[in-house]
Amino acid sequence: MQKITIIWWTSGFWEWLTDFILKRFQNKVEITITWINEEKAKEVSEKLNCTYSLNNIEAVKDADITVFAVPIAYTESVIKEVCLYLKSWSTVLDVTSIKQSPTKAMIESVPDDILVIPTHPMFGPYVSSIAWQIIVLTPEEKNKEDSRYKFLKDFLEKEWAKVVETSPKEHDKMMAVVQWLTHFNMFVLWETLKRLHIDIEKSLNFVSPIYKIMLSSVARYMNQNPKLYWDIQMFNPEVLEVHKVFMETTNDFNKFVKEKDETNFIKTIEWTQKYFWENALAWQKYTDKIIYMISEQSEKAKNNIWKQVEIINIYTEKKEKWILNDFQNDIIIFENGNKYWIDEWGIL
Repeated sequence: MQKITIIWWTSGFWEWLTDFILKRFQNKVEITITWINEEKAKEVSEKLNCTYSLNNIEAVKDADITVFAVPIAYTESVIKEVCLYLKSWSTVLDVTSIKQSPTKAMIESVPDDILVIPTHPMFGPYVSSIAWQIIVLTPEEKNKEDSRYKFLKDFLEKEWAKVVETSPKEHDKMMAVVQWLTHFNMFVLWETLKRLHIDIEKSLNFVSPIYKIMLSSVARYMNQNPKLYWDIQMFNPEVLEVHKVFMETTNDFNKFVKEKDETNFIKTIEWTQKYFWENALAWQKYTDKIIYMISEQSEKAKNNIWKQVEIINIYTEKKEKWILNDFQNDIIIFENGNKYWIDEWGIL
């Protein structure tokens, strides 16, 4: 029986992960979670059928695997708090979205017989499985041949996850772009709409599919914990270079418009088009698929007025069957008066 301790102070994804592990390794693992809030810890442990502890040190003493899942700002201090109490020949993982500082802390703090596997799952708690999800591993080269590391990697790949092996520095450089640049764009865009006093609902009357996709992406980020985004900004050492280039680029385009410099505006975009040409064509097909699916659902609704249709909730897979009365502003309206967002419910 493998004993796993997950040191976590947040829920959401780690509830999902604990549930996933327990289902995949039924009767083969025991999981203990630690928390700073006893009421919450008790609630989650009962929900997931695992045990909880309020003492990190006691929780790791017998653990075969310890997972550090605390907020980025506290990861190093928690690692250093418990490192001397880890079970001999056990395995430790951190799952923060930066890798250089946690990796350094684990390697320098834990005894030599402890296997360190820095890990970053690139997905949230809304997926149904880890199939096709990206999981980044940044182990030391010498540890890649360790049987425990091979077991983890093989398991993930058998579950159809996409495993990416890289160095902590390369990971953080990529995250400075993949995460920070994305977050920055989304937050600035949303804040700009707010400062312009834009009525979002009214703007949907003028909407293009791409605008709606953009809004949905922004909303996805805005509904997350801003503390996580702040920690990514503060603790990824590669972020400042991306800041610098982004601000220079923003100022360039601002200058083109202010000075009515059509030539350089167009040239800059054309150079970028050439640089990304082949990739851009593939990325466009991705949005084409989304737009096609949205259009297909709208067409189904329009063609089934006063007919019985079956719909399914994309989150819960709950199904309902009613006579369709009307379809307007992306809302399906049934004869009994029930209303459903077409973005949340699909027509079968």
